[in-house]
Amino acid sequence: MSFKFGSGDAADRSTSELPSEVWRWDAKDVADQIRAGTISCSEVAASYLKRISQVNPKLNAIVHLDEERVLRAAKQADETLKRQGAVGPLHGVPVTIKLNVDVKGEATTNGVVANKALIAPEDSAVVTNLRRSGAIILGRTNVPSFSYRWFTENPLYGRTLNVWSDEITSGGSSGGAAVSVAAGMCPLAHGTDIAGSIRYPAYVCGVAGLRPTPGRVPAYSSTVSLRAFGLQTMSAQGPIARSVGDLRLSLKEMAQRDTRDPMWVDARLEYEDDDKPVRVALVDDMDGVVIAPEIRDALVRAAGWLSNAGYFVERVRPPSIVDVAQMWLSCARTEAETGMLAAVEATGDPIIMKSVHDLFGLAKPLDASGYVNLMKTRDVMRREWNELFARFPLVLMPTSCQLPFQWGEDLQGPNRYERMVSEQSPLMATAALSLPGLSVPVGLVNDIPVGVQLVAESFREFRMLAAGEVIERAASMPRSYDRIFDIK
Repeated sequence: MSFKFGSGDAADRSTSELPSEVWRWDAKDVADQIRAGTISCSEVAASYLKRISQVNPKLNAIVHLDEERVLRAAKQADETLKRQGAVGPLHGVPVTIKLNVDVKGEATTNGVVANKALIAPEDSAVVTNLRRSGAIILGRTNVPSFSYRWFTENPLYGRTLNVWSDEITSGGSSGGAAVSVAAGMCPLAHGTDIAGSIRYPAYVCGVAGLRPTPGRVPAYSSTVSLRAFGLQTMSAQGPIARSVGDLRLSLKEMAQRDTRDPMWVDARLEYEDDDKPVRVALVDDMDGVVIAPEIRDALVRAAGWLSNAGYFVERVRPPSIVDVAQMWLSCARTEAETGMLAAVEATGDPIIMKSVHDLFGLAKPLDASGYVNLMKTRDVMRREWNELFARFPLVLMPTSCQLPFQWGEDLQGPNRYERMVSEQSPLMATAALSLPGLSVPVGLVNDIPVGVQLVAESFREFRMLAAGEVIERAASMPRSYDRIFDIK
């Protein structure tokens, strides 16, 4: 007896092989085979726990794991399936949760030593939705201190290594999430994104990452301090996965209503023309920013694949992306005066202190009048981009303008940080404009991942995902867990 799977490792496997091979499957395959009775939730959980024990000691992506709790939840999920028959779309699928949102009974440390005892009294909104869909909360993934770097390391849990190379960053701030997916420790991971924190880790780890429109996925956590207005409108929560199809599947479940989040928007998710080829603006030239030739090549290849699928691609010079990123920086710098800078100082951690100080040293805090005017400028920028989307419903642009950073590049002084802001401006600008963004891998350059970003107008995530699947199919990105890696 054998089974054939619709995505990911779509190969016949005998029943004797199933438990040991489950960790290779995409989330949709796991959910489908659980509902079909091919495999139990307990067997799925056991397969992922075994994989974690094999590779996580090297990678340090999952930093909190209660194995007994996971197995109990899986056993209960099996009993529910037997009793009810009809279950949620993610029933039995293991999902990791980032350290900066609440999971009931666990510490929401956000990578900060002082938060070791900050135990969540209830699940965050997104965790509530994932549990409701039947997902099994597998463990917690690592972050930089305060989830505020593109490099995942902190004094509490240490550094999370990239599967592809221990020389390059695992990304941040959802670095642990992306590595856990890339290494086969989970099929789905939760992440957050306020300046690229989902898309950049996905980019450097060679997996797919979706930043939904802010307001799409409810974001309430009782232990987390509320953000000021600007960053509230720029922050998003979303999924990281090995396939774009799994992003689609998980977004539907993560986006369910939760009254605890006043920013949640009851917006339509699917449209009849989501899969229809549209005009695409190709951005492979940005004023004042050097785009690495490998990134340009990736963009051109992705544009060709979209053209072959019926999309009309045209090179376009968009409204200034760097100026929008600078607007993000001015907003974040000003709002940091309300408490974040003091919290960073209180840690005494020289790494996060230097990184934050050098970043915010590139902008001055604004007074009330300056802040109000900044928000007015933001609206002007958003109108300019709305006009672009009226002509080109999709934008194909860099995720980052450079290949993955080496560890510690943000600690090399203000001059290097200033260049980094320009290089990461496609990530920061998308967030500053409250837009959705999708990071899709395109291939490898010297065994290092390279990818591109798709951006759409607000609440048109499924249009991005349809185009992302076109790129994904053509790219045939190697799965990182299939390579033999030796991480020092």
